[in-house]
Amino acid sequence: MTETVELSIVMPVYNEGLNIEKTLQSLKASVPVPHEVIIVYDRDEDSTLPVVRPLMPSYEGLRLVRNSVTPGPSGALRTGFLHAKASRVLVVMADLCDDFSQIPLLLSIVPARADIACPSRYCEGGVQQLAPSLKVWAPKFAGRLLRWVTGIPTYDPTNSFKLYSAAVLRSLTLRSTISFSVTLEIIAKAHCLGCRIVEVPTVWADRQHGKSNFHLRRSLVAYFPWFCVALLRGRLLRVPQAWLRWLFARQESGRGEASRHASGQR
Repeated sequence: MTETVELSIVMPVYNEGLNIEKTLQSLKASVPVPHEVIIVYDRDEDSTLPVVRPLMPSYEGLRLVRNSVTPGPSGALRTGFLHAKASRVLVVMADLCDDFSQIPLLLSIVPARADIACPSRYCEGGVQQLAPSLKVWAPKFAGRLLRWVTGIPTYDPTNSFKLYSAAVLRSLTLRSTISFSVTLEIIAKAHCLGCRIVEVPTVWADRQHGKSNFHLRRSLVAYFPWFCVALLRGRLLRVPQAWLRWLFARQESGRGEASRHASGQR
């Protein structure tokens, strides 16, 4: 790229051929800084790929990367993080559910005010434009419960649409392999290490085309271990952060940015 990349956008896809072109057009119009888009896929037969390839010459920094960690969204996100070049990493979906008009706001928050910016469907001012169902109420209840018992400063820790400091991502050991559980894993471990987390309300729209591959029951089981991790730095239990750094921070990172924030916020 002719300019320094200031933002890496990681986008996991699963047969998003009907949505991906409009999603990329919206991203290009919404991101105010030089950036790259890393589209991560599982299979060569994915319907997203033949739509993206002709667009690559006209979208500088657009890359296709095959998932090399484990099939599914968590593996795709972890693969994208490994390939990200910029100091900030934004996770977006390809289904047009996320509000890309908020990207400039998120960029103004990280790193000036936070290590992680969390758009939230469930805080005051947040909206989720879906018919009431268990898929709507379960993550909302879990987010409120987690905030109450741990003090994590977001009501929507499982929403994948987030902006991260790349240094924080590099400082964490990530293990998730199922569904989007890596999102909660990052938030839980970052909370344990004392990272700065800021929440902003967002409007989350239903997908325009295709069918979601999200499975609620399987996801809840995958999220549970990271819910328990967050409890280690909760209101009822406060494990020393030196222990938590030993458990969750990459030892080769030299304590890294996350650890420095943790040391200053005991």
